[in-house]
Amino acid sequence: MIGNQENIISSVTVEKSEVLRYLGHNGQEIDNDLNSKINQCIKETKNEIDTKYVYQIYDIKKDLNLNTVQFENTNLILKSKDISELLRDCDKCVLMCATLGFNIEKNIRRYSYNNLTKGIIIDACATTSIEEVCDLVQDSILDKIAKEEKSLTMRYSPGYGDLDISANRDILNVLDAHRKIGVTVTNTGIMIPRKSVVALIGITNKKIGKVKRTCENCSNRFNCEYRRKADGCGGKTIYTR
Repeated sequence: MIGNQENIISSVTVEKSEVLRYLGHNGQEIDNDLNSKINQCIKETKNEIDTKYVYQIYDIKKDLNLNTVQFENTNLILKSKDISELLRDCDKCVLMCATLGFNIEKNIRRYSYNNLTKGIIIDACATTSIEEVCDLVQDSILDKIAKEEKSLTMRYSPGYGDLDISANRDILNVLDAHRKIGVTVTNTGIMIPRKSVVALIGITNKKIGKVKRTCENCSNRFNCEYRRKADGCGGKTIYTR
């Protein structure tokens, strides 16, 4: 499944409270000038993001003793205790990639030279946006599989826990993400455009309740300054079924 801004971007709100979290806001007062800049940056971000995503659902074979998961009809095998645990009760798995494109990245870079404050704010807006996009894609998948009385696990991205960031390359190759949505990966596993996310989501017949977002299941956990606070930035529910 490939999607673009026509069916996702209209739903991206760039939620201000999340932008503030990524900016390290901790309840302190915001003056009118800064508040105005944040509102302007949210508007600019919504105008500049070029949202694209691709996902595919695969049957999987697991070896819980070896902690391996094989994706059928591909050459992808992931060896990870975390992924094995995530997919323990699953017979299918979603591989997905979403990106905001290059325009917003160029803006962040440009402002970092001539308006650092605005560059930092737009970076936070973009981080909020890519998480919203992933949530919207996940919700769309959930709507489809819920008709079959199936549920989704949390999202999990390479680079956290024992799943090495190099898995980004293998997943992007399986999804043909470079050709389909223009996402590539460096030798160190960093994606280009930078505001892109690769994730896995398990599909299970087991009913799963609310899952609260925490630093541990946020794909921005390595770039987020606010995660250093004791309570992290987690405060939203990823999905509810």
